[in-house]
Amino acid sequence: MRAVISALSLHKPASRRLGAAAVVLLGSAAAHVVVLLVSGGEWAGPVSLRKPITFGLSIGMLLWTLGWVIDRLGSRPRLEKGLSRALVISGLLEVGLITVQAWRGVPSHFNYATVTDLIVFLFMGVTVAVLSVGLLVTTVLAFSRPPTDPTIRLAVRAGMVLVVTGLGIGQWMIELGNDFVEQTDRVPDPVLAGEAGVPTFPHALAFHGIQVFLGAAILAGFAGLAARSAQRVVRLVVAGYSSLMLWAILQAAVGQAPVDLAGVQTGLAVAGIALLAAAGIQLLVGWRQVRAEKSAGPVNGPVDGPVGYPTGALGPVNGPVRYQTGTLEPARETDTAVPSVL
Repeated sequence: MRAVISALSLHKPASRRLGAAAVVLLGSAAAHVVVLLVSGGEWAGPVSLRKPITFGLSIGMLLWTLGWVIDRLGSRPRLEKGLSRALVISGLLEVGLITVQAWRGVPSHFNYATVTDLIVFLFMGVTVAVLSVGLLVTTVLAFSRPPTDPTIRLAVRAGMVLVVTGLGIGQWMIELGNDFVEQTDRVPDPVLAGEAGVPTFPHALAFHGIQVFLGAAILAGFAGLAARSAQRVVRLVVAGYSSLMLWAILQAAVGQAPVDLAGVQTGLAVAGIALLAAAGIQLLVGWRQVRAEKSAGPVNGPVDGPVGYPTGALGPVNGPVRYQTGTLEPARETDTAVPSVL
């Protein structure tokens, strides 16, 4: 448990600011779950307390993840300070406005019934725009000042690309919702594409893929996998998850519900599940190999893995060799051996 807490901890002031906002939103979501259960309210519907719950969970998780990512990017204190403030303010305001509308008993999205409702929805649009800019800036930083660990770098970059994809899907949802209001003069819940397509499904997948990728990278570190093996696991997870997301986008675009598996695009879902299963198997096999090597103790001759007794110019080297963190390169005598999964 201590290792998990250490792996998820936030250190930079900007990261801790994002973490604090995430705790507020997650706490609000949990409180609304209790209220919904006690009151016996409906989960479905445009005025349900479901929205403060789902948006609080989603944006809360996203803000914590962004704090974690910023914690591991190249340091730029001024930029990080402004970026974190913009993300925190926009995220809190968006969920706050959604929560206020839910407690007022009126829809939060696509609600043009009164001047007040119109102003609230327009202001929500401003908060989304600010949040989107913050996400784009974080994505640029992930490529220009990336994490030093190659496995984490791969997970962060792939995850932020999906987040940006989610922004595009969100814009598509806004257009679909406005079209529905114009045609029916009613608030859509949920927003549909065609007869039964649910674009909120790929939208959610896009925003939370980064947590899956980082989770895979951290698990590979806990398992003690060498850098190349860990990256192989994360690549499989990225490929599998991306295949699932592409399937979800196509499923919504053709107007099919997520549970309707009749289309040819279902092959993407099958491929995605297979790739994720392959990643899980490789992670398990790698972990068992590491355990077996530790149980067997040191051996003579070259060994693939983080610890061994490779053969030097004058024969086998006595004593275990320390490796640089995140690489398979032997540590220099001046290096400090600090094991880390990140």
